[in-house]
Amino acid sequence: MIPINRSYVITPSLGLGYIASVLRSCGHEIEILHCNKEKFSFNDFEDYIQRKTFDFIGIQMFTFDFNSVKRHLAIIKKHKPSTMTILGGYHPSGDPVEILTMLPQADFAFISEVEIAFPSFLEEMKKIAPVLSSVPNLVWRDGEKSVVNAPKLVDDLDEIPFPAWDLMDPRTYPEAPHGGFFKSFPTAPIVITRGCPMECTFCAGKSITSKKIRKRSAANVIEEIKLLKEKYGVNDFLIEDENFTLHKSLVHEFCGQLISQQLKITWSCPSGVRLDTLDLDTLKMMERSGCHSLAVGVEFGSQRIHDLTKKNLTLETIKERVALFQHVKIKVTGFFMFGIPGETEQEMVQTIQFAKSLNLDRAQFNNFMPLPGSALYTQLKSEGMRSIDYDHFFVHAVSYAPQGMTRKQVKNIQRRAYLEFYLRPKIMWGLLREITSWKHLWRLVIRFIDGLT
Repeated sequence: MIPINRSYVITPSLGLGYIASVLRSCGHEIEILHCNKEKFSFNDFEDYIQRKTFDFIGIQMFTFDFNSVKRHLAIIKKHKPSTMTILGGYHPSGDPVEILTMLPQADFAFISEVEIAFPSFLEEMKKIAPVLSSVPNLVWRDGEKSVVNAPKLVDDLDEIPFPAWDLMDPRTYPEAPHGGFFKSFPTAPIVITRGCPMECTFCAGKSITSKKIRKRSAANVIEEIKLLKEKYGVNDFLIEDENFTLHKSLVHEFCGQLISQQLKITWSCPSGVRLDTLDLDTLKMMERSGCHSLAVGVEFGSQRIHDLTKKNLTLETIKERVALFQHVKIKVTGFFMFGIPGETEQEMVQTIQFAKSLNLDRAQFNNFMPLPGSALYTQLKSEGMRSIDYDHFFVHAVSYAPQGMTRKQVKNIQRRAYLEFYLRPKIMWGLLREITSWKHLWRLVIRFIDGLT
């Protein structure tokens, strides 16, 4: 299940979809609940739990879900104490040693990918005396101690069945996709590669997919696209890879097949790609195959902070690669961040000025969050950070302020960034031309206001 949270994004969960598909192939009955999609309150969730009976309930958990998950667990254990509760996702993967201590009403947790681990776990739990140490990726209790089993990853991504799309029909979701913009509706997320070899200190992505790069074949991806197009009417796809364009030959093969098979779809990369992986030939081929939007990780306007966070990008490279977009009709969104440990207010202002100087169509200004599993989280813990402010752990809230600044100052910088970037006629007119409906406009307005408050 996806817990109740404040996320703007309401789309099918690929993680849950893959798990559901794998478990069904093993003979298990599965249900997927997306609380935000169903507009659940906690009272609604309590009614749902009282009406239903499950042997196991798994909860996908980001760090900003922490307090919400705590309430969900309490409701489950109040009404169905024998139901086993299992946590998975980014937060348990980033902080596996503490997860069961911090959330004692969770029975188990998983780290990283679980397509191999979850079926193994369920088979083991059928036994009178399950050997939990034999289950990869599992976090479990041995008395008062938490044990974290070694992870096992899927090597051949083509061997995994497609997500259980019938349990999360894209046509039943609201117009609230990742990135906020789309060419047609319904949309559907897909993942083509897993793993990231980069060393960005603020990122916790490797806690899920590891540094080990694995790729689906272009043919396998095209087959899933055809299924979604023909059965569910999806013509716009969101490639959610951590860095799809890192794999240039795969990108060209994928684009080539879309073009040669005349699938006439559109697609985007809302999770972001590295600018230094882009060149004009690749961008033109992406455009020909239907790519209409890319998010790019700019992050900072200070070279010192780029170097400090091991982003391994120069401001000059960023300028050069963003300039390439003037030769294609692909919309480009810049990702930026404020509040990195050691960053100064002056450097944050440099980021605002840098964002305005680039030929971007959109920008997202996030506040730094100490993500469990990231190098900066480990550093801050070693320097004495005792806890996370979960109530403010969100991109538009401030859960951390660098030394010498207050949270209010960081929020004011973020507010200034949004106002200065978007209140320009060229940017505003460009956004208005992309809005597809009044519902779409309203969701964008809510996002913008949330960024200011």
